[in-house]
Amino acid sequence: MTPKLTLTVATIIALFFSLGMFFAPEFVTSEQFPNSEGQGFNDLVTLRYALASVIFAVATISFHIRNIEGTEFQKIVMRGYTIAFSAIFLTNLILHILGKISAIPPIIGTGFIAILSLITFIKLKKN
Repeated sequence: MTPKLTLTVATIIALFFSLGMFFAPEFVTSEQFPNSEGQGFNDLVTLRYALASVIFAVATISFHIRNIEGTEFQKIVMRGYTIAFSAIFLTNLILHILGKISAIPPIIGTGFIAILSLITFIKLKKN
């Protein structure tokens, strides 16, 4: 997979999550924290807006660096994406396993980006 395609996929997945959190923060919050209520629920909804903006920032950066050239720079970017999305994936997975949050969609999305980034990084290293 090329870095451009990997970053395009990362952009699309990130936009999907960002828009979902921005336009349906109550739904996302109730799915991740089904037992929350009152002020705690309202605070979590507010955090969904903040998180949506951070995810949008990642999507924007991903989109704008899709056309990176030079194998060495592409390797650095793909290694960074592999590390970053693996960390997010593992955090979501652990929190889900511990019952702290319900996070199947984020686990799938971040795991997919981490795997794509790793495959792209390995392919670049071989060249």
